[in-house]
Amino acid sequence: MTSDTDARTLPLCGHVLPADGTLLRDHVRPADRRSVHYLESYDRTTLYYDCVYLPERGSYLFTAPRFLNLWKPFRDGLRIGGAPVRRLRRRRWLRCEQVEVPAPRGTLTLTWQDETWSVAARDAETEGFAGLNALVAVNKNNRLDWIADWAGYYAAAHGAQGVVLFDNGSTDYTPQDIADRLARVSGLARVRVLSAPYPYGPSDHSKKLEVSPRFFQTAMLNIARRDALASARSVLNVDIDEIAISSSGASVFDAASAHPLGMITIQGSWVYPAPGTQGPVGQGAHRFRNTPDDRCNQKWCQAPRGAFGRSFGWAVHRVDEVFQNLLTQQRDIRLVHCKGTSTGWKAKRFDLPAGLAHDPALAAVMNRYFPARD
Repeated sequence: MTSDTDARTLPLCGHVLPADGTLLRDHVRPADRRSVHYLESYDRTTLYYDCVYLPERGSYLFTAPRFLNLWKPFRDGLRIGGAPVRRLRRRRWLRCEQVEVPAPRGTLTLTWQDETWSVAARDAETEGFAGLNALVAVNKNNRLDWIADWAGYYAAAHGAQGVVLFDNGSTDYTPQDIADRLARVSGLARVRVLSAPYPYGPSDHSKKLEVSPRFFQTAMLNIARRDALASARSVLNVDIDEIAISSSGASVFDAASAHPLGMITIQGSWVYPAPGTQGPVGQGAHRFRNTPDDRCNQKWCQAPRGAFGRSFGWAVHRVDEVFQNLLTQQRDIRLVHCKGTSTGWKAKRFDLPAGLAHDPALAAVMNRYFPARD
């Protein structure tokens, strides 16, 4: 089967410190709150996830976990043609950072603990996604059919044209396998699968005033924001198990582009496969709701050149803590979060509620757009 989709893979261009080195990222929790899970999952060694050269700005862009104690040696070690960097722009968020260094390509070096190397930077991907409606997500070991069905739904129902997928070290297949599968999805013009095998971070909750140790996903979104999707028409941030459904049939991308602020917030609910289901199942098996409905976390769709796109970084569930929720709510498009479409399904993931009720409208969407796979 042939395809006109430009579907490719590329590795992020980061730098990881040796785990036995003398200078690692400080912990963000006091010793009495460092559980076994935290210690196994916390990322002390990734200096930065990615460096891309932005030719239109003539600058290197680094995306990193929170530098914390690593900031000063990183900042002090940057050199342009052997001279200290005098000018840079640093932006910090709750879970990640970006540093932009204006410099001709090939002139930037980094000295770290008496070792100096030329900073490698990958090529920018911005031009290829310019003007497209695009999806962005993080993936690890989701079934290839689930990924293809997810992208196929958004192409058919909403007019998605591009996909930026960050693969977080999948072991069931390669990034190329994902790209090959997405190349067969009708309607997609451009696909980039970026290999990002870095620690995801602890999944438990942080306390107030603690820096969140879950750096990875927010950082990936902001890599896409500044590079591949910077000139996209509209960007939808949804995971593989999240399906946005419009009651009017309108495109989620059109809705975000038409909003005065260039963004909509999408509220939603958990949905479930049939009672008695065991093990992971695809999105199409989800035809039941709890009574009453179980709300899930919101997601967003944004036109990167709109007011919010120019002003704020991207996070998983929001772009701005206050104004997003006040100004970008809408009722037409709702999210269904598919409980069983998950590789983390063990234990509580399949403790299905007792009051499940079949939803004929949801079943009609699944019948129309999702193959019967499970």
